[in-house]
Amino acid sequence: MNQIRQISIPDAYNAGMSDYQNGALKKALLIFSKIIKADPTHAHSHHMLGVIAANTNQYEAASKAMSEAIRLQPNNPEFLSNFVEVLRKVNKPEKAIEIGKRAVKANPSKASAHSNLGLAFYDCEDLIEAEASQRRAISLNPDYDPALNNLGSIAFDNEEYEEAIKFYRAALNVNPSSMEFSNNLIIALIQNENLSDAREIANSAIKLQPNDPKLQNNIGKIALLDNDLDAAEVAFRNSISTSEDEPDAYLGLSKVMYKKGQPQLSLIEAEKALRIKPESALAHYQIGKAKADLGDIESGFIHYGKSIEIKPDMYASKMEIGHLHMEQGDFDKARTIFQEVSEISSEIINAHCALVRLDKMTADNPAFLALEAELPNVDEFNSEKAIGFHYAIGKAYDDLKQYENAFKHFEKGANKKRGIIKYDADALDKSTDEMIKSFDKEMILKLRKSAVLSDQSIFVVGMPRSGTTLTESILDSHPKIMGAGELHQLRSLFMKGHNLDILNKSFNHDTVEITRKIESYLNYTKELAQDMSHVVDKMPANFQLIGLVHALMPNAKIIHIARNPFDTCLSNFTRLFGRSQLHSYDQVELGRFFNNYVRLMNHWKALLPEGSFHTVHYENLVDDIDIEARKIISFCGLEWDENCLEFYRSKRRVRTASVSQVRKPLYNTSKEKWKVYEEQLQPLVSTIGNNRIKF
Repeated sequence: MNQIRQISIPDAYNAGMSDYQNGALKKALLIFSKIIKADPTHAHSHHMLGVIAANTNQYEAASKAMSEAIRLQPNNPEFLSNFVEVLRKVNKPEKAIEIGKRAVKANPSKASAHSNLGLAFYDCEDLIEAEASQRRAISLNPDYDPALNNLGSIAFDNEEYEEAIKFYRAALNVNPSSMEFSNNLIIALIQNENLSDAREIANSAIKLQPNDPKLQNNIGKIALLDNDLDAAEVAFRNSISTSEDEPDAYLGLSKVMYKKGQPQLSLIEAEKALRIKPESALAHYQIGKAKADLGDIESGFIHYGKSIEIKPDMYASKMEIGHLHMEQGDFDKARTIFQEVSEISSEIINAHCALVRLDKMTADNPAFLALEAELPNVDEFNSEKAIGFHYAIGKAYDDLKQYENAFKHFEKGANKKRGIIKYDADALDKSTDEMIKSFDKEMILKLRKSAVLSDQSIFVVGMPRSGTTLTESILDSHPKIMGAGELHQLRSLFMKGHNLDILNKSFNHDTVEITRKIESYLNYTKELAQDMSHVVDKMPANFQLIGLVHALMPNAKIIHIARNPFDTCLSNFTRLFGRSQLHSYDQVELGRFFNNYVRLMNHWKALLPEGSFHTVHYENLVDDIDIEARKIISFCGLEWDENCLEFYRSKRRVRTASVSQVRKPLYNTSKEKWKVYEEQLQPLVSTIGNNRIKF
């Protein structure tokens, strides 16, 4: 007070404004408070108290101060305009519109007044009036960058992405240092599937603000679409380390973990996003995916449903619900959902692809015709969308026996997929050499000290697409056996990439620790088995772990499925897998994988005692299922049950590429199928040569 008595209020106000402009907010706050104490009617000081409170996110205090300023000066355009922004922050959009209209009336030539009123209309979801206000602002000042940015956001909400990009670019041209404009433009470019331009804007922006959390999040999104999972993970973690309350970054990290085959970690990150933003449809969607992948299908349905409640046009969740019905064998429900989505959403291509996968195509099938109509546009699709399209239309042409067209699209899809994944065929050759060299009888005796004698587990192994799902379905139809699908747990415990941990010299061969790992696997599968005495782990790649299983679970049963190499490999090459089988997208690499499989199976056959595993030849199984199924059940030490011959009636969940085949009685049309593609498969044929399973 003494300072106010010594100088005039105007001088004190100027001093407060100087402190405010220099960033000394506490000093400015003190001066404006003293001015009001000396003169409670000093409207500008009330206004500045509101401005400072708003700058420090104290919006209720800001609203109170600005309300008093306007009471004192009802027609001050600056007061009114700023009050609009504060009212928006305290979630009073209708009041904001009222004040915004007064601000425009007080100064109709001020662009910011029109723009702020437009934001209030935007909050009330009146996009027509919001756009009109922003355009009035632009007509008054063509370079008013907030209005240009706001017009971009309105266009984005209307899914007019080209228009949004135009406005965001204009705003960024006016203010090149704005991270908000850069991030908005990047998001619009990503949505418009223009990744090269999005990458260019991100590279420019990062030079200005390398630690901006939203920018790091957008860089993660670009890397995720490029399928560069490691780079995406780094970017999302950078975003989180800078700002821990960005739900999008946690969701991005959740997607990365899911794609890396770590659904439990994916779930953790998605749940973090939901805690930050409880009404996030995307968080519920991602939780649904992770839960369903972990086997909790009911929670999957629940979270997909919640995402749709929050966002009725959340068509990605509807698609996932359709896929869950499909996995459960309820094809009619799945078809209804896919058809609904194909008619009303931006997911139309994915929906038609799902319909093609679900049914055998005819020339007049609407889903097939819809995909054919998109052929001229496929080069404009992003990689993931284009890959799915090529595999789907390839499958349709195969159904129609248009084999040349079919293979052309399978090959295009495979080439695109191979271009965005990391796979090292040399590393697989090396790990197979190491496995054959190091896994001997001495190793088995060493590991046997850690063995667990449970006979609960049945392993079905072999090349992918060799008949493992069919075999599991036969087993699952037995009243004492539960088919658990492809479990990652055993490989997670003992594998790193292509390599078996126990062959690493640094591996701790602590017998107690190894026993603990096996027991944790058995406890997990026991929960899945419910009241069944046996549970099937149908992870085909566990053929690499046959020696390990024999040593550590000597009473487990191992069933190996062998199939004609060219039929098997063709079925791999013509399928788009979710997150695995990275060897399948190049014919030579696929052939090399098959050769390593044969080498390893020959090693296990020579190393292990007779009867350590039972080999079933797929061709024999489809020729005489009765005899072969009885042999399988007998090998498992169980009495025969006739239900095993009616495996296709089971309502169990099937999550592999064989989802539709195992819902039908056995057929043998897939035998020698490769012959229709013999000319196109020469790189594969040459690579495999005479390699076969001969036992």
